[in-house]
Parts: sequence; structure tokens; C-alpha cells
Amino acid sequence: MSVTQLRRKRKLAIVASAVAGLAFAAAAALAASTPVPVKTGPRNEFAPAAGDDWFAWSQSRRHHPRLYDVFAQQTGRAAFKVNPKGTLAYTGGIDGATLVYQLIRSGLGGRSDLRLVDLTTRRQQAMPAGVNTAKWECCGTMAGGWILFSRGAAYTGDTQMVLLVNLASGEQRVLDVVRNRKGLLTAGQVNGNFAVWLRCNPQPHCQIFRYDLSTASATALPVPAGRILYGPSVNDYGTVFYGQSRTGCGKSALLIKQPVDGPAETLTSLPEGLDVSVTYAHRIATRPPGNLVTTRIYYDVVRCKGRKRDIYSIDTTDEIPPPP
Repeated sequence: MSVTQLRRKRKLAIVASAVAGLAFAAAAALAASTPVPVKTGPRNEFAPAAGDDWFAWSQSRRHHPRLYDVFAQQTGRAAFKVNPKGTLAYTGGIDGATLVYQLIRSGLGGRSDLRLVDLTTRRQQAMPAGVNTAKWECCGTMAGGWILFSRGAAYTGDTQMVLLVNLASGEQRVLDVVRNRKGLLTAGQVNGNFAVWLRCNPQPHCQIFRYDLSTASATALPVPAGRILYGPSVNDYGTVFYGQSRTGCGKSALLIKQPVDGPAETLTSLPEGLDVSVTYAHRIATRPPGNLVTTRIYYDVVRCKGRKRDIYSIDTTDEIPPPP
């Protein structure tokens, strides 16, 4: 089972630009841009991850739209393939110049582990103990010495878990557990002092949780009536970004922003038949510097029919929240 199935069990595919529907509902929300195409080539491209000087994504193989490799690209330079020959791979997250990604050996039914790679040297690095096991590990992101990931295959008899592991100390935190053949539990993103994940027990009864590392407390985001939430990411100030729609792919899909305080806002709405799959939040430099923070949200745009996936981004700027 690929990370696509783990993130959302729908037949998704991507394309085209989303229609910008900006909402300036909260006083803290100062601006949001229109969607910008990032990777829109002839192959399927999805699962973005970004750093200050690096970008990584999953790209399908020629003539094999369901088989993926991970590619990385430094600003202004050519892209290169990350995973070794004879393997499949899906993107995870970038911290500095280190990428964590999912590596699958022996085809889609093979063993799935997480791997680290130094993007500058292109050398694979050893994963510290406590992360990889004989179980299915996937969906890893990393920040500040912590790695957030999922363990256990969805829609099987496996016990599914979302875990945080400190790569230096070895400290491990179990954030959530699901034991349900019809359930889905998948990590979203760790960023700064926050982590998010998706829990469907079972689908389509899904919730997104925001976790504060400093207080070790989790909060469930509100779910509007008749809507499904999926694909969560978080910036380092705790603002969560995710897809929202009615039941079914491409049914009035929205890209949503949920601050720690204040109401949810719609960053962009998608035409019928298009949807969001994976999101990834990265803070970019704000000029001039001051009390503003700009988050760039990378996200998949999925064409529900036609099996095409592309990557877009949208920026949103907010005032830096006061310290707690």
C-alpha cells in the first residue's frame, strides 16, 4: 500500500490550477496569494516537501503512473533522484538539508521503512534506533530534532500508530493509536513546537489533531457538518492547513487554514472534480522583517478522473502571535 492510500483512501489524481477564493476573515490574517504552479509536468507529481533552499517531491515513472520515485532539487540547480535503484519511494519532509522519506523494497507489497539523506552530499544516512521496525513505517517529517511518522498499514489487521521520536535522545511519544481494519491513522507534519495528524475511525469519520510538544497535549480541530477533513500540515506557530470537502473526491473541495485562535479561513476553493491530497507548510522570509510571518503551503491538486497529479503553492501572511 502506498503513502497515497495511507493519506486518503480515494482514487485521486492531480492537475490544473485551483480557483483562488481568498478569505480575510480574521484580523490576524493579512494576506493570501493566488495559487502558483510548482510542478506540473507530464508525469504525476505529488507529496511536496520544502526547506529554505531545497524542494522534494514524488514523481511517477514513465509508463508506470502508480510507481513513484523521490526527486530533490536545490534552488537554481537540476533535480536528482534520491532513492536507490530497484526501490520505490515517497517524499516525507525536509529539515535544513536533510530529507526523510519512505523507501519501499521489493515492490508495493514489500517492506516500507524511513530513510534519511543529506541532500548536499546525496549520501544516505543511518536512521537512529526506535524508528524502523518490521512494521510498515511511512509519512515521516522532521523538525528540531524530532521525527513524526506513522507505523502500521491502514485497512489491515495492523495496529496503526502515530509516533514522535527524538533523533538525539531516543525519546519516543505515542500520539495516537487505531485498531480498526476500516480505520486510517496517518502522520501529517511536525513543525516548530507543533505536530498534526489525521484519524479516521472509520472513514469517513475523520478528525485532525494538533499536538503541542511543550505541553504534550492534543486538540481536535472542529469538523463542519457534512464535511470531511484530510491532508493536514502545520506551520511553526501552530496554524494548521488541510483539505476539506463533502463526501467523495472533488466535491466542493477547499484548502483551509485554522489558526490556534480564531475561526477557520478558506485559502482557496477548487472546481468540482478537483481535490487536495497532501499539504506541506514552510515559513519563508518576510521582507521587510518585523512582526509578520509568511507561510507557503504546498499542496497537491488532484483530478479525480484522468489520473493526473500536480503540485501548487499558495502564500498566507499573518502577524506573529504573542508568546503564551
